[in-house]
Amino acid sequence: MNRHLRKATLVTAVITAGLLMTACQHSSTSHGSKSHGSSRHKSVSKRSKSSGSSARRSSGSGRSSSRTVTGGTITYLAPGKYVVSKRGTADRAFFVDDDTLVYGAGVICGNPRSEARPQCTLDQLETAADKAAVTADVIIRRGVATVIRERRDAATPTTAS
Repeated sequence: MNRHLRKATLVTAVITAGLLMTACQHSSTSHGSKSHGSSRHKSVSKRSKSSGSSARRSSGSGRSSSRTVTGGTITYLAPGKYVVSKRGTADRAFFVDDDTLVYGAGVICGNPRSEARPQCTLDQLETAADKAAVTADVIIRRGVATVIRERRDAATPTTAS
């Protein structure tokens, strides 16, 4: 009897694991994207949109669907998910998706000595935030960042004096 019970438990665990793995794969393969870098962000953003209120509740206070964090520090959590911290306020987790606009000032992308603010890719943001915290202004709507503007480092002069 114990042997049958162990077999049934093992089969149940394998079936459950298989179902969980196929459920996660469905959202990333339904896009038909050939680029691995962008498909990773698409699958994360689709999950954040499909999880609906749970993503919104975990990333904000629930009172407002829009939040701007000025002069915060962005750190990397997982592919497509970051945290912005600012002294005196609660940390905010947020997602990025293909519609998120990222502008650099030398750390994410671009030249730190230039006045130009080039548009960066999500992969550049991920690489920079994974290496070190990035100071930026972040506009978050419903748990997803719409605009991320890197701030210039105060110690780095923008023009020669």
